[in-house]
Amino acid sequence: MPPAPTLKEVQSLYAAFQNTSHRFTSYNFHNYFLRRTHLAFKPVLESLNPQAGSEVQAKQLDPAQLSKWFVEQQKELEVIKRAAEVNRMFQGPKLVVEHARPITAGGGEGAEASP
Repeated sequence: MPPAPTLKEVQSLYAAFQNTSHRFTSYNFHNYFLRRTHLAFKPVLESLNPQAGSEVQAKQLDPAQLSKWFVEQQKELEVIKRAAEVNRMFQGPKLVVEHARPITAGGGEGAEASP
């Protein structure tokens, strides 16, 4: 069994997951993998780096479980990298929420044109 990962190694893996999540061209996949990454890493990061002065005591993880989790996450990262590349190759049209444009003028007879 490999030794338990350090805080720096877990943070590095977390950053790699976030970078890979940003590679998805699909808005929904992009946001899904960012949420999933945050949910998967939050308890581990809190247990490795408890905030100073925090009233809530973080649950300490067993080093063997932490090592197993870390190896599984490394394998999962490779899967997500491949999925991001496939998503890039077969990207579809952008969604409406991705085309955010600022409203510059009313230009109509609606409420915005009223004095």
